[in-house]
Amino acid sequence: MPTSAFTPPYPKLKAMNQPSRTLVAVITLLAFSTTQVFPQVIFTPSSDPKESREDARKIAVKFRDRGYNITAIANGNNFNSLIEFDLELTKGLDCVIMVGIDNAMPDVDLYVKDDVGNMIAQDTRTIRRACVEFTASSNGVYTFTVKATKSEVIGHFTILGGFQPSGYN
Repeated sequence: MPTSAFTPPYPKLKAMNQPSRTLVAVITLLAFSTTQVFPQVIFTPSSDPKESREDARKIAVKFRDRGYNITAIANGNNFNSLIEFDLELTKGLDCVIMVGIDNAMPDVDLYVKDDVGNMIAQDTRTIRRACVEFTASSNGVYTFTVKATKSEVIGHFTILGGFQPSGYN
């Protein structure tokens, strides 16, 4: 039985060092406890992870309409101000990475490094959300860093990725 030599052009998400579920559960319990463990953290109704997902989807609409296949990558907040992840990309793949935010998130910055560590794209504008679009110049593992501004109020962000073969639109 012949096997297909076709490999989809979409990237493989590589796992980064993630905390154990036990550690996450302990941190969550401490954060929501009535003790004064985290007195500087203020939870407000305007801090809403759902709102950040909706914001990311608003950004994604124009890229979806241009032929990008959109996929969820990660969620985060500014309690842990840095998320880094790797994607294995093939040369010529058009990519867009979008970071949507909720009303409590002051600002996010997005940085992209190629497989040899060169900064190839970044969004450090002061418009609070972030988005970069680029074409992979070579096969390899690209590193993406989302840096959230810390604040007294916990804000949330959502990362979406869009991918299509080069020259699709």
